Amino acid sequence: MDEIIQAKQAVDLARARLEDAVHAARAQGRSWNEIGTLLGMSRQAAFKRFGRPADPRNGDPMTTRTITGLIEATEATFRLIADGSHDELQARLNPRVREQLTPQLIGDTWVVALGMVGELEGFEGTRVELHDGTPLDADERVIGTVIGATVLRCEGGELVGRVAFDETSAIVGILIVPTDHGPLPF
Repeated sequence: MDEIIQAKQAVDLARARLEDAVHAARAQGRSWNEIGTLLGMSRQAAFKRFGRPADPRNGDPMTTRTITGLIEATEATFRLIADGSHDELQARLNPRVREQLTPQLIGDTWVVALGMVGELEGFEGTRVELHDGTPLDADERVIGTVIGATVLRCEGGELVGRVAFDETSAIVGILIVPTDHGPLPF
């Protein structure tokens, strides 16, 4: 068990060192594009993970948040869709999105999915990531919208399920596509 504790401490230390190194690079004038390239992510992903934006109205630092609970929220979203629990799902949507993601549209989309692959049986590889696919660890802090991504295991095949969560963890987008899809909108 000591080895596990030491490994966890090393990971925490490495994360802190990386964050310090990114902030030092920014202080030296390095761009988010340069930093993102070095880290294998987009400049926006680097900024969302390490940026320290300020509210332009008052100069106060903007708050980062953890993604705790969003893996479970991603799977719960698709369970609610599969169960036809439209009222509970609508309560989880950002109010501005409710007009577009109506129970009728979500239900019709799910019927098409059922026709392709059958009933939902479970999930595989559920994770939270930035818009560009950069995976996030459960204890990382980010700014803005993140994506819950999973494979929907169904009786006759698989689909890709994605849920966009805003800074309050309200749902701002739901996507259900075949596994051999092309580029995704989020």
